[in-house]
Amino acid sequence: MTRAIRALSVLATATIALTACGGGGPESDSSASGATAPDQSERCTADHVGGTITMGEYAMLPSFAPGQGQHGVRGGSESAAVYDRLMRWNPEAEEFQPKLAESLESNDDNTVWTLKLREGVNFSNGDPVTAEDVAFTIGLHQDPATRSTVMSDALQVDETVVVDPLTVEFTLTEPWAGFPILLAGTGGEVIPQKAFEATDPQDWARNPVGAGAFTIASYTPDQEVVLEPNPDYYGGVVCPTLKFIRIPGSQGTYEAFQTGEVQVGFLRGAKTVTDAQDAGDRGFETITSSGSVVNLNTGAAGYDGVLTDERARRAFAHALDRDLIDQRLTGGLGQPTDALIAESSRFYDGQQGPAYDLEAAKALVDEVKAERPDWNGEVTLLIADSPENMETGVALKALLDAAGFNVTLENAPVTQVVARQFTNDFEAVVGGLATSDADLASTFYSAFAPGGSTNLTGIDDPELTAAVTAFKAAPDLDTQKEALNHLQEVYNRVVPLAVLANSEEYVVVGDTVRGVSPSLYSTMLFDGAYVQE
Repeated sequence: MTRAIRALSVLATATIALTACGGGGPESDSSASGATAPDQSERCTADHVGGTITMGEYAMLPSFAPGQGQHGVRGGSESAAVYDRLMRWNPEAEEFQPKLAESLESNDDNTVWTLKLREGVNFSNGDPVTAEDVAFTIGLHQDPATRSTVMSDALQVDETVVVDPLTVEFTLTEPWAGFPILLAGTGGEVIPQKAFEATDPQDWARNPVGAGAFTIASYTPDQEVVLEPNPDYYGGVVCPTLKFIRIPGSQGTYEAFQTGEVQVGFLRGAKTVTDAQDAGDRGFETITSSGSVVNLNTGAAGYDGVLTDERARRAFAHALDRDLIDQRLTGGLGQPTDALIAESSRFYDGQQGPAYDLEAAKALVDEVKAERPDWNGEVTLLIADSPENMETGVALKALLDAAGFNVTLENAPVTQVVARQFTNDFEAVVGGLATSDADLASTFYSAFAPGGSTNLTGIDDPELTAAVTAFKAAPDLDTQKEALNHLQEVYNRVVPLAVLANSEEYVVVGDTVRGVSPSLYSTMLFDGAYVQE
C-alpha cells in the first residue's frame, strides 16, 4: 500500500513509509481570480520528445556548486533539473513524496530516520547512486566551507550511517518532525563522491554530474543555462530541452511570457502576480510567511548600537503601519501583516505580532532616549537600490521618524546588500525570510537560533531559542500550532526582525507546457515536462 508523509500532521507515528507515487491531480483553483494550477498528472511520453521550454528566472542559480539551489527565487529549478532530489514536497497534497528515494521511515520520536534508495539509479556519468554518496552529500552541507543554504538543517544530523549500498540511517541531534524538508531541498541533491573529489571545484560549479533528468549543454553565469535531456534518467523518457534566462524584474518577465519569449516565468510581487491571475494565466502560487521583513542587528559583528535594546526594536515594530506601506507600494494588493505566519498557512491559529501603535512606539523611544542621553534617535536603514526597495525605505523612514527615530537611508546594489546581510554589516536592513509551509520550523530555527545560517540579526535569546526548538520538535499539527503560538509571544518581546508582509510568488505556465510540478519554495520540477503543440 502506498503511503506518503503528510507533512507535520501525521509524522508522530512510529514508522512512516514513503513509496513512489505520482504527483497531483486535476487542475485546481490557484487563486480567487479563477486562474488555475496546471494538471500535475500529465507526464512526458516518447511521442512528445522534442521542443524547448524557456523559463524566465527572478534570479539565476549562482553556480552548480553543492547547496546553492534551495529556492525557486534563486535558481532552484536549475539545480533540481540537473541533480534531482531525494524527496519532493507536494504542496497540493501537503505531503512529502519520494523521488530518488524509495522510502523514508522514522522512529517513535522522530530522532532516527531511515532512507532507502531506488535500485538501478545512475548519475549522468554512469556511476550508481549509493548510500555512500548520500552520506557524503550531507557531510558537504555540514561543512562551513561549502557555504550551503541548508547548513543549519544539515547540522541537525548528528550521525549518518551507511547500512548497506541503498540504505542510510540519520540520527538527529534532537526530535524533528519536519526532517524530510532537508532531503526535499538542496540537501537531497545527491553529489557523487568519486566524481566530485576528482574534479576541480570551479569546473564542478559550471559542469556538475547529477542524477537528474537533464545535463548541462551550455552555461553563461547570470545570463543563460541550457539543459539537454539525460538519456539514462531513471524516471523514464525526458522530452524537452530546457533554457533558463535572466530577465530583470517580474514585470519584464511577465511581458516576455505574454509575447511568447518564455513559456514559464517566475513572478514575485503582488501587482504582477495579480495581473497574471486576473488574466487567467495558469500557474503555481506560493504565499511565503514573513516574506518581507526588516532585519534588526541585535549585536552581531560587534554592533553595539541602540537596536541591541529590545525596547528600541519593539518601538521599531510598533511604528510601522503595514497597511499604509502596502497601499503605497502595491495599491493595496499585497498581504501586509505583523505576524510571523500568513493567514493562508495551515499553521495559522490567529497569531498576532507587534501591531502598529504610534503612541506605544513613541513611549518606548522616549524611554530609551532617557537612558541613552547621547542617542537622538539615529538609526541607519540599508536598502537595495531598486525602485521598489527605495520606495519602501522612504515609507519606513517617514513612519519611524514620526515615532521619534531619526532614520538615515543607505542605498546599495542588491548584491552588496545581500553580502552585507550575511556578514552582519548593517544596523537595519530590508530583507525577507524564505519560509515554506512544508516545515516552517526549519526557517525559523535557522533565523532565530544562535549560529543559524540565516540568523542575520545575531539574536541569542534563550527563551526564543527554546521556543523555536520546541516548535521544531512538535510531532503533529495541533501541537505545532500550540508551539507556534508560544513562539509568536516570545518573538513579540524580542523582535529580532520586524515583519512587514507576506510575499507572493507565482510561476506562470503557458498553455503549451505540460507536466511541470512544483516543490519547495516555488522550485519547479521539469522531469515530466513536455511541449504540447
